[in-house]
Amino acid sequence: MSTDGSVTDWIRATKDGDADAARRLWDRYFARLIELARQHLRYASKRAADEEDVVLSTLENVLTGAREGKFPLLHNREDLWGLLLVITARKASNQKKQQVRLRRGGGKQRGESVFEALGDSSGIEQIAEAGQ
Repeated sequence: MSTDGSVTDWIRATKDGDADAARRLWDRYFARLIELARQHLRYASKRAADEEDVVLSTLENVLTGAREGKFPLLHNREDLWGLLLVITARKASNQKKQQVRLRRGGGKQRGESVFEALGDSSGIEQIAEAGQ
C-alpha cells in the first residue's frame, strides 16, 4: 500500500482487504461526516441515536462493502465522497423518520376500527359512556 496519503491508493488497498488503509479512510472522513450528519439531524432528538451513530454505520457499511466488492464504481476520492454523502444523508433521514414513528406510537396507534375487530360497532362512544 502507498503511504503517501493518496485516497485512491487507500480505496484500492481497502478493496484488497487492507485494514490499515480502511482505518486511514475512516480517520480522514469521520469528522467531516459527523458535521454533515449533525446538519441533517439538527432538529432530531439525540436520546436514542445521534450523528455519531449515523457516521459509524455509514463508514462501516461503505468500508465493508468496498472490501466485499459491492461498489465496483468506487475508484477515487470523488467517488468515495459522493457515496459517503448519499449514504450519510439517507441514514440520517431514516433516523429522523424512525424517531417520528416512535413518537407517534410506533405504528401501534389504532382508530375506531379496533372496536369493530372486537365485534363492537359502538366505537369510541363506548369509552365516552363508560366515563359518565
